[in-house]
Amino acid sequence: MRHMLEKLRENHHLKHGGRMQFGLFLKGAGLKLEDALTFWRSEFSQKVGSERFDKEYAYSIRHNYGKEGKRTDYTSYSCQKIISATPGVGDHHGCPYRHFGEENLRAALNNMGVGGNALEGILDKVKNRHYQLACTMTFEATHGVSCDTGINHPNQYFSESQKVLQAKNQTVQSQLST
Repeated sequence: MRHMLEKLRENHHLKHGGRMQFGLFLKGAGLKLEDALTFWRSEFSQKVGSERFDKEYAYSIRHNYGKEGKRTDYTSYSCQKIISATPGVGDHHGCPYRHFGEENLRAALNNMGVGGNALEGILDKVKNRHYQLACTMTFEATHGVSCDTGINHPNQYFSESQKVLQAKNQTVQSQLST
């Protein structure tokens, strides 16, 4: 998800697969329809303009929220679905552990502050095609906690991350008030 956000900010556009994967992730994380439209419009309008965004892209966002078309309320993609998808040339969606080359994955993990033994352990899991274990190890390395349940869904990664950050904030707040 981080990679797609970076590419969206850089290019002010994502191809359909990226919009679906990232958009449904944001929905699963709790982003409301109006906020989603504002978010996507703010990025896409820098490249295609607001009018073209409203004509060509807003419908699919409303569709993902069950407000257009057959009114199906779509859910975000699981790790298994993301891992099994094959992004095309110029696409930025997919699982970084599955779809990045070693050099790009190493750079991405370094940018997240993962290094040393943790980095090598993650790359070893990737080489052995244990992508979800590699993701779980990344979570543990970046959050400094154990994740016994493993990571099976991007929204699970997000919600577990939120729990860790909230617990750290509560600890800091209680230390400040004493």
